[in-house]
Amino acid sequence: MGYKSNEKSIVDFCESKTESLSNWVRQVKSKSLDAKTRRNRDLRIIAILSNSLSRAESELISKQRERARRWAQMQADLGLRNKEEEVAKQQQEKIDNFWKNDLSGLDSFFRELDNVKPAPK
Repeated sequence: MGYKSNEKSIVDFCESKTESLSNWVRQVKSKSLDAKTRRNRDLRIIAILSNSLSRAESELISKQRERARRWAQMQADLGLRNKEEEVAKQQQEKIDNFWKNDLSGLDSFFRELDNVKPAPK
């Protein structure tokens, strides 16, 4: 009567596609390195492998960025980022305050140096 879902979800399917692309990139890198180090190199094969590798790597990077963007959006939707962002903001404020205090101390030191007059000879 009802809808029966497969064991693999859409997320698993996307992950497996990205994982298989990653494996493919690794294999092509290996083949490309092997082709470049052979004594009798075939430049056509090296060019084809280099071009394919370049395209696959850019596709993999775009998929990874898209996944990271979706993960960040999901965290924001669920409110998981608020605590992490608050802790990071507090740590950044501590660092900023430390540097402001340190720099203001140096600034006053240099002002005092400007006010020092050389001793008469």
